[in-house]
Amino acid sequence: MKIPFFRHSLNEEDIREVINTLRSPYLTSGNKNEEFEELFSKYLNTNYCLSVNSCTSALHLSILALELDYDEKVIVPALSFMASANAVLMANREIVFVDIDRETGLMDLNMVEDLIKKDKKIRVIMPVHLYGQMVSPKDLLFLKEKYGVYIVEDSAHCIEGERDGYKPGFGDFACFSFYATKNITCGEGGAIVFNNEKFLEKLKLLRLHGLDRRKHKILYDMELLGWKYNLTNFQASMLITQLKRIDNLWQRRKEIYETYYNAFKNLNVNMPKVYGKSAYHLFVILVENRDEIMEKLIENGIEVSVHYPKPIPLLKFYREKFGYSENQFKNAYWFSNHALSLPFYPNLRDEEINYVIDVLSSLLQKAI
Repeated sequence: MKIPFFRHSLNEEDIREVINTLRSPYLTSGNKNEEFEELFSKYLNTNYCLSVNSCTSALHLSILALELDYDEKVIVPALSFMASANAVLMANREIVFVDIDRETGLMDLNMVEDLIKKDKKIRVIMPVHLYGQMVSPKDLLFLKEKYGVYIVEDSAHCIEGERDGYKPGFGDFACFSFYATKNITCGEGGAIVFNNEKFLEKLKLLRLHGLDRRKHKILYDMELLGWKYNLTNFQASMLITQLKRIDNLWQRRKEIYETYYNAFKNLNVNMPKVYGKSAYHLFVILVENRDEIMEKLIENGIEVSVHYPKPIPLLKFYREKFGYSENQFKNAYWFSNHALSLPFYPNLRDEEINYVIDVLSSLLQKAI
C-alpha cells in the first residue's frame, strides 16, 4: 500500500466555483476576495480581514504596520518554519529567539517574560500556534497588558483552534496560510485578521505597491513603499466554499487524531500535549531513533515528514550569520531530532489509517 503524506480535500463545488470565477471579468483581486474576507473575519470573530498571497507576506506586513523603531525587537520561537523569523528580517527588525516547552512544542512563555524583563527593546511577541494548538491567549494577553508589547500570531497551522475562550485573532494581528497542505487551501495564499481600524488603510496600501486610489480610481498616487502581496479572485473563490465546510473537515481530522492517539498512547512514543481545542493540522509523534523509524515507514509505502528538521536559529543561514548553537535552544533541538509527522488529512481512508497504525506499532514494539 502507498500512502501519500498529504491529499487535498477539494471537491466538485470548489472546482465549479473556480471555473465560474475564471469566466468572470476579474482574475486578479476582486469581489471574491471581499466575500472571503468578510466570511473569514466572521468565522474568527474579528473586525477585519485582508487576503494576501502567503502567510509569510501576512507576517511581513503585520510587522511593517506596527512601525517599530529600527532597534526594537521581535520574539520568535526557535521551533517553527523559517518564514516566522524571515518575515522579521524582511522588515529589517531584530529577532530574539526563545526556546520551546518540551511537552507541547510551543514557545515557553516563562522564558518569554524573562527575555522581556531583561531587554526593554523587545516590542513584539510572535506566538506560533504549532501543529494546530494555540499558545495560551490568557498568558499572552497578560504579558501584553503588563509590558505593553504587541502580539503577532503566526496561525499558519491553526484556523479552527480555541483556547482560554479565544480563537486565533486575539492579538494585534493573526496571520494564516492557505498553502497546499493547510486545512483549507488555494495552493498558495494567506490572510491577516485584526480588530484595530487604524491599521486597515495602511495594510491595504502595503499589500499592493503602496498604490493609492482613494482620491481617484484611474489617476492613482503612491503613498508609501509597498509590495505585491494580493491574492487572486479565483483563489479566494475556492476558499469561500471550503470555509463553509471547514467544521466538517475538522471533525474528520479529530476522528483520525483520536484513532492515532489511542493506538499509540501505550507504545514507546510520546505525543505533544494538547490544551484546548486543536485545529488538528498535523499529527506528530516524538520517538527515539526517529530517522530509522522514518526510513522504515517509507520502505513500507508510508510517506512522512518532519516539522521541523532543525530549529530556525540552527539553519545554515541563521547559524552562520548570528552564531547560534545547539545549547542555546535545547528543547527545540531535542524536539527537532525526535518529531515525525504522519499522514493526516480528511481524505485519509480507514484502511490507510489502520495500515499506518499496524506498521508503526510493529516498529515501535520492536524498539522497546
